[in-house]
Amino acid sequence: MKFQPIVLALFVMEAEAFMSSTPWSPFPTTNLVGGSSNDMLSQALVRPQSDLWASASGSGFLDEDDNEDDDEDDEDEDDDEEMELSSTRRYTGATSPFTGMKLDPWDPNPLIKPRPSRIFKEDLVSASSQNSDEDLKQTMSDEERKENLQVMRQIRKSDLPDLRMRKDHAGWVEANNDLKRRYAKDPWFMVNERLRDAIQLGEPDEQVEYLKSLAEKVGGPPPGLEIGAKGYAVHTEIYEIGISPTRAASMLEREIREERAARGRAMMAERMKNQEKAQRQYEEDMRNPGLREDREAKERRERTMRRLMEEIEADNKKKRERAKEILGKVPETPESRTKAMEKALKEARDEVLKIRKEQKEGESGRKKLSAADEEEDDEDEDDERPKSGADRAREAAAAAAGGRPRLPGDEDVTRGELDESTKVESSSSTTTGPLQVEVSSVYNKEQSDPPMRKHCFQYTIRITNNSPTDTIQLLGRRFEIQTVGSSMKDIVQGEGVTGRTPVLKPGEVFEYTSTAPLSVRPIGTTIIAARMRGEYRYVVLAPGQQTASTEQIQAGGEAKAELGTFHFIFPEDQRVKPFRSDTEEDDAEDDDEEDEDEPVASTEAKPSPAPAASAAPPAPSSTTTLPGDKDMKSGDIAVPLNDSSEASTEDVRVQVTSSYRPERSDDALGKHCFAYNIRITNESNKPIQLVSRRFEIQTIGSPNKDVVQGAGVTGRQPILKPGESFEYTSTAPLSVRPITDKTPVVARMQGEYNFVRLTEDASTPVSSTPLQAKLAMFHFILPAIA
Repeated sequence: MKFQPIVLALFVMEAEAFMSSTPWSPFPTTNLVGGSSNDMLSQALVRPQSDLWASASGSGFLDEDDNEDDDEDDEDEDDDEEMELSSTRRYTGATSPFTGMKLDPWDPNPLIKPRPSRIFKEDLVSASSQNSDEDLKQTMSDEERKENLQVMRQIRKSDLPDLRMRKDHAGWVEANNDLKRRYAKDPWFMVNERLRDAIQLGEPDEQVEYLKSLAEKVGGPPPGLEIGAKGYAVHTEIYEIGISPTRAASMLEREIREERAARGRAMMAERMKNQEKAQRQYEEDMRNPGLREDREAKERRERTMRRLMEEIEADNKKKRERAKEILGKVPETPESRTKAMEKALKEARDEVLKIRKEQKEGESGRKKLSAADEEEDDEDEDDERPKSGADRAREAAAAAAGGRPRLPGDEDVTRGELDESTKVESSSSTTTGPLQVEVSSVYNKEQSDPPMRKHCFQYTIRITNNSPTDTIQLLGRRFEIQTVGSSMKDIVQGEGVTGRTPVLKPGEVFEYTSTAPLSVRPIGTTIIAARMRGEYRYVVLAPGQQTASTEQIQAGGEAKAELGTFHFIFPEDQRVKPFRSDTEEDDAEDDDEEDEDEPVASTEAKPSPAPAASAAPPAPSSTTTLPGDKDMKSGDIAVPLNDSSEASTEDVRVQVTSSYRPERSDDALGKHCFAYNIRITNESNKPIQLVSRRFEIQTIGSPNKDVVQGAGVTGRQPILKPGESFEYTSTAPLSVRPITDKTPVVARMQGEYNFVRLTEDASTPVSSTPLQAKLAMFHFILPAIA
């Protein structure tokens, strides 16, 4: 059998790696070419490789003939010898000097000597270092240590990076070796490393304390090196290496990821919470259908009421402050509607008891006065008699309303029915002393909004000094304005005229223009919107005097110039024009409808006269707004259409019917008038007295309801005995654009009447708490498309 030279060389090199001090042979004593295997192995170990190649060549390894038959025979012989060697060349005697394990030269993963660990050192090494700790001592002074630390930092922070950038490898190695020598020169650095490893690996406290004491033994850290609370210094602290941009970016990215993770966890927790809430809500809806909608509706109502009450309270606060500023004190006003009603009922009971007492005492010999005398006596009595709490409350509320004082108005303007003798003019001219005051008014259509009952008028006043010698200075003004339908006059007064106190020399004229925005609606019985009169206060300046003195200004002037009465008149397109037919039947019907606010006598029973306490005219109705119904706003009516209704509450039945009045309507102007007839019947066994009313009206397309409320019914507080009825007819002029493509409904109305039960003789209320009789919902419907 013949071996190739390369195979033999590799085998020899591998055997040399596993060879022990005692020679051994892994081959059996089998004759090979030119000698035994031991001889060849011995020669291979002592001869160089070139001799092996030469020996192999000389013994015939390289000079064989290349015929195919010899090659095949040689291959067969090699296979046979390899099979024989594989079964006889197992080695059993050699062991590793490091582990004591048996060695196999044919093992592809031979054992090698392990490298000593820097962290997990053997006990022998630890013992040797423990023994060397006793010999540790500091050989440098503090100044030398400080200088040594500064040089180390210079090498680490500046020299090494500079040499690396210049690619000076030899210089870098020299500098790095210098750094290592300086590092080893101070024994504290070695102790610091051991202390760091002990603390980070959690070694016993005894070892940590020992290393700390050892660090103190060698002088502690070099001057200029601060150690924090952790007890040891790290690499960056020793060399004062700041944070790198890469590490800073990494730290920032980590903080961003942590923040995103925290936000994600919070979002997930919120999502789970919402899902659980939705699941609970779904289960509750399945158990109690409609409960959630009712609860949400209740919450919306409560929020709305809270908001409204806050707005009312804020408005009342402003009014009280304004009233205090004008009157010098806060007026006495009732705390609530219920208390005001109780107080009024108490006064009514006291008045009734007083009348009955006078009747029993036999005071029947009173003189009958004429109508003129009665009115005069009533005026005197009103002046002498102390005002009641209700009167004081009304005056205080009137004073607080808008911050302006108010006075009782003219009855003809309140009724909207002017006497024939009254001149209705939009201008006037009055001369008082040396001053002539002229005024003219016009309707300002640009600043008016008739559907919202906002009408703006513009008036121009011209004041002329007709004195031939006197110089006059205007100091103040005072106006009285009463809108139609209102029972009170608004008083507007102040210093100067348009913010000035003009001086008029003989023959000079002062002229200015102002506006009067009014909240009023046209009334069919008159064309006026308001009546206005007033006066100007002035002083006559002495010769050579340029302006009024302080005393004259404080006195308010020496004389007054009257502003004559004039009216703000609606233009033709804003007036309500009643239609009268030619036939007598239509005339009679119109005559009945003209007096629409008068009660219609019932066919069943007539209303009893009200007590004396109820004879006083009630306070004017007040109007507020509330959120309206959604179906009325959109025009998609969700309830059955009805132009009449009937409801019975607390044994009081209220019936209503409505009808369209085309003669008083104008579709082009968006004006639609309806008449409604209300019949109130007392079905209880005790007398009752109607004390107030409250209506809610919402026009189609409007988001809000108008709330109209006031004392009495058609200006009265009728008493109904058991079985009696009270019936009246009224009108509702509406400014609205119908949505005819969806519904014929123009408006929706509902409300209630407040009443009290009386004793059997219908003289005294049984309770001070009023009850309510419901006016059921009904609609004002256009007949053309109904």
